[in-house]
Amino acid sequence: MVDQNRRPRILGTAITVAVVGAVAVAVYAGASLPGFESASSDSSSAPATPADSTVAAESGSEEPASTAGAGAAGIPADAFGATVNYVHDGDTLYLDDGSTELKVRLIGIDTPELDSTQRPDAGECYGEEARELLRDFLPEGTHVWASEDREPEDHYGRSLLYVHLDDGTFVNLAMIELGAAEALKVGLNDRYWTELRSAEDDAATAKLGMWGRC
Repeated sequence: MVDQNRRPRILGTAITVAVVGAVAVAVYAGASLPGFESASSDSSSAPATPADSTVAAESGSEEPASTAGAGAAGIPADAFGATVNYVHDGDTLYLDDGSTELKVRLIGIDTPELDSTQRPDAGECYGEEARELLRDFLPEGTHVWASEDREPEDHYGRSLLYVHLDDGTFVNLAMIELGAAEALKVGLNDRYWTELRSAEDDAATAKLGMWGRC
């Protein structure tokens, strides 16, 4: 004769076994249960996103130095990593991409000229201030992300580039926003033209930088 007090225990055990079995089948089949993430949805099977790359780099896995942050924090996905060697003036600098030193002309902007050996009287109002501002953004040794537009070089052989900082700051745009540069469209390079031109209008209206002094 079965003890009446044992029936609830037997029934509870049967229910527990049934639930565990159902979960095991669901996991094996790749089904999704409320509050349960199956192994088939493991993020390791999906393409890595820029954020995933950043986490992987921080955890010690190897990431190519030239592409690890591209696409993150507003940085163009096609950007390559480089290091600032020297800022010549408000729109010209030298970058080291790891194999070559590039003489760079920032795309989409034009800053006042500076005096030079070849042109001792070329200096224009706000030229020195523009150079110092760019040096503030890009001290020597700073890591940056650089990207091209449709034309990689100008007729002087300089690399035409947009430059972003690691935190996503768009340096070309920032120079215009602070009144240190005008927007300048050169050739077919127009990826950010609307944004750059609008920033010039705003800076001029607010009389920022050269717009309030020159």
